[in-house]
Amino acid sequence: MSKLFKTLGAVWFIVGFIGGVIIHIIMEGDWLTGIAWLIGGAILGALFYTVGEIHEIVWENHALLREVLHRLPPEPGDKKPPLGNSRANLSALKDYKMNAKDEQR
Repeated sequence: MSKLFKTLGAVWFIVGFIGGVIIHIIMEGDWLTGIAWLIGGAILGALFYTVGEIHEIVWENHALLREVLHRLPPEPGDKKPPLGNSRANLSALKDYKMNAKDEQR
């Protein structure tokens, strides 16, 4: 896929250059249209080529990450450790009486 993007970038760059020159010749010296074709081809070519480079880097990182994950030791399992008793011990509050100063305002 990255080769496709890089190839499309090169094609757009070449088509933009050749198209700009041909448009300049056909339009008998209209530089504005020719330069617009040159700039458009250069921008599209650069964008496609850059996307191809980014795609290639992402796939390299993907392959390296798979290799690292493959080399990691296997996990001990999906067995979760017991949490213990999660009930709160309220025996210390058995005879607690709330005073007026304990209330929140």
